[in-house]
Amino acid sequence: MMTSIWFWVFVASIVGLLLVVLRQRLGFRWLGAAALNVVVAGLLLYLLGLAEPYTHFHLPINMVTMTTVAALGVPGLAALVGLKLLVIV
Repeated sequence: MMTSIWFWVFVASIVGLLLVVLRQRLGFRWLGAAALNVVVAGLLLYLLGLAEPYTHFHLPINMVTMTTVAALGVPGLAALVGLKLLVIV
C-alpha cells in the first residue's frame, strides 16, 4: 500500500515537472543543455575506459561519476581521477 502511494507521488511529480518545463521556451533550452552535459560526461568516461588497458586505471561509469563530470566537466573528471589516485589506490 505504501509503495503504491509513493509511486503515484513520484508520477505526479514527474508530470508536474514536465508541465512546468515544457510550458515555457526556456525549459527546452535547459533540458537540452542538461542532456548535452550528460552525453559529454558519458563520452569522456567512456574514452577514459578505453584507455584502461594502457593506463591500468579504472573509473566506473555510474550515476555518481556521471553527475560529477556532467556538472563540473573536465575539471570534475580530473578531480575524480585525482581522488581515486590519492585516496583509493
